[in-house]
Amino acid sequence: MLATAACQDNTKPGPPEGLAQLTVTYICGNDFDLLSRKSSDLTIEYQVVGTSEAGGLRLPPGSASAPSTTRLTTQTPGDLKVSYDGEESAPVANHATACPLPPSITEPQATVGEWAPRFNWPVVAVHLHLLPTGRVLSWGRFGDPTLWDPASGDFATAPSTTMVFCSGHSFLADGRLLVTGGHLRDERGLPDANIFDASIGTWSSVEPMHWGRWYPTSTTLPDGEVVTLAGTDQNGAEVETPEVWTGGSWRSLTGASRALPYYPRTFVAPNGLVFYAGELPQTAYLDVGGSGSWLSVATSRYGRRDYGSAVMYRPGKIMIVGGSDPPDGAPTNTAEVIDLNQSSPSWRYTDPMRYARRHLNATLLPDGTVLVTGGTSSAGFSDPAGAVHAAELWDPETGRWTVLASNSVNRVYHSTTMLLPDGRILHTGSGDGPGLPRELNAELFAPPYMFRGPQPAILSAPDAIGYGQEFLVTTDDAPRVARVTLLRLSSVTHAFDQSQRFVELTFRKVAGGLTLKAPDSGAIAPPGPYLLFILNGLGVPSGGRIVRVGG
Repeated sequence: MLATAACQDNTKPGPPEGLAQLTVTYICGNDFDLLSRKSSDLTIEYQVVGTSEAGGLRLPPGSASAPSTTRLTTQTPGDLKVSYDGEESAPVANHATACPLPPSITEPQATVGEWAPRFNWPVVAVHLHLLPTGRVLSWGRFGDPTLWDPASGDFATAPSTTMVFCSGHSFLADGRLLVTGGHLRDERGLPDANIFDASIGTWSSVEPMHWGRWYPTSTTLPDGEVVTLAGTDQNGAEVETPEVWTGGSWRSLTGASRALPYYPRTFVAPNGLVFYAGELPQTAYLDVGGSGSWLSVATSRYGRRDYGSAVMYRPGKIMIVGGSDPPDGAPTNTAEVIDLNQSSPSWRYTDPMRYARRHLNATLLPDGTVLVTGGTSSAGFSDPAGAVHAAELWDPETGRWTVLASNSVNRVYHSTTMLLPDGRILHTGSGDGPGLPRELNAELFAPPYMFRGPQPAILSAPDAIGYGQEFLVTTDDAPRVARVTLLRLSSVTHAFDQSQRFVELTFRKVAGGLTLKAPDSGAIAPPGPYLLFILNGLGVPSGGRIVRVGG
């Protein structure tokens, strides 16, 4: 006998537990959960009433003690019927194409979010990192690097023997932070390389690079090595030769010499190569094999995006947004996207932001949307008179932007933003630059999803997962989980997060939680520390669990 459960908003009762061979549960939008209590494979035929849509779906083995669940997403709204062994369920109503908020949620924060009052921060946080311990490491031009504990609010210093201002950085496979270059004086960099180990809270020096680097970018590769590009050396000359940290020494890519602007926006692509997304309009792949080489890919529609920001919002899918062309010209509100999974990738415009911005920060959220904060809309290098206070949110599914609540502090050049494990956003920095006030403070933003009901909770998760591995996450909220996502920990400076990226995981519901499948390779998720989130049908994320992937 078949039975159907009602919506998970609990407006209708479901069937008594254990009576159904197959339970069809409407989540929201066009999404359903199908749960089998049979111990053998099932082939389920489904159709959307009133349309010609039909198809087959195969469920894995399950039992009453370990039910097998899979997710079904239909393409057309309408009542859903499911049949099995010649029997047919009653239709399950599905007329929505999105997930509306429950009627009880009326607070404006559920639409625009909410900023908390600013609080003191010991340094201008020009460089900002979420560590595997959950603490936040930051530093600026003046003062020692500082550790902040979000749970207690306490600060502690973590002195470095190198002036790491204007360095590059990315997490190693084991979760330690590799910091490349540093500040000799303006436009002159140090060759130093240092590693911060969050587990013991100390720095260690490793073999220096062949060149000094001021304003470089570091990118962790699929095999755990790290490539460092660009910057200026001890004499102020552009460094055109990339270098690769192999774990004990540096390897120069003499075949890949290329002049690039400060802090290149680079990402590991699904093909394993490093994609240069800007700021220059000519984008390209870097192959770090052998002596290295470049392969041209596509040209930006807008042009140079000086101090624009960029994110990889899905594996191989990149957005670059804001900035200005020429460098001191009027900022733009335009945004472009490229899909590197295509055979001939090309840039195309998505919808523009409401506000033009330069020195903005783009930050990935647990639901896969992109939050933009700060920046200036005025021409010139970094005019605080044009500071933009309203946050904006981009939805990759629609390509549209939503204007959110406004923060209180001007945050322009040297501002930084990142995602915290509890789902809130840390927005800080601005200053330690020419003619700008030093903002020794920070603000916390709760995005709209924080006001759409209780957060699901992860009770346990492994500390480390291997590529392609299945693993168990325990949660009492498994029946309400609609998505599971991974976001690499942030390492931010100068309008660009050199570490963060987003991956969605497949899962099935089992007794006591979820069985998840880790990403297949380092090209999809370079090894290192990630935040693991579960989300319910309304897009409310759990607190993130920090797990090490592939390392």
